[in-house]
Amino acid sequence: MYIDVHAHIDSKEFDQDRDAIVNECEITIVNAGVDLESNLRSLELEKKYKNIIAAVGFHPEFIKDKENEIEKCLELTNNAKIISEIGLDYYWIKDSELRKKQIKILSLFLERAEKHRKTAIIHVRGGMNDLLSLLPSYKVRFAIHAYEGSIRDAKRIVDLGGLISVPPVLIRDKYRQEVVKEIDLDYLVTETDSPFLGPEKYIRNKPCNVSLTIKKISELKKIEEKEVIQRIRKNFEEKILP
Repeated sequence: MYIDVHAHIDSKEFDQDRDAIVNECEITIVNAGVDLESNLRSLELEKKYKNIIAAVGFHPEFIKDKENEIEKCLELTNNAKIISEIGLDYYWIKDSELRKKQIKILSLFLERAEKHRKTAIIHVRGGMNDLLSLLPSYKVRFAIHAYEGSIRDAKRIVDLGGLISVPPVLIRDKYRQEVVKEIDLDYLVTETDSPFLGPEKYIRNKPCNVSLTIKKISELKKIEEKEVIQRIRKNFEEKILP
């Protein structure tokens, strides 16, 4: 069975064929909320589909427009097994004060994760140094969603006990391929970030494209696909699930 630790199946891109997409292959999907509305949708999806696990969070990109939703999103983490999507986004957010707010909000979610022993799946674009400075303050299980950083930072994440999550864009991203080569399979998990980060540009991504990521990891590491699938699932069950 495949694992997709980060997807957005609640998004409008799946309104016409959600049932078919969710049931297309044998897969467990973690559906990540990004704001109050999507958190509620994520929790509803978990009730509807046996292979979806709801994650609740607050996307750092929304610090400008949806700060008033944060308290309710924090409360909703009580209803989810996993906390996501949370993190730091310095790619879209340039203002230094807003970046400080992102750090403060991330800290609040990490406190929740630590207190309730829940895994955090973390978004980071451009804020890696701040994230790596923050994480040692919390005893939390975590994975870095759609990791796009350096090999050096990936090894620092592993040293902190974190996981590197790999999307299907891997098959056309030489930089990510080098990271995968260097990180032990025991610290890798697969995701899709559906409908984004697919194997082809401008084409809607979907959870079962995890199979393409598995095939590429197998090729890069010279390990049988069956073993890659088994070990990714083991990582998920032992290091992400409560």
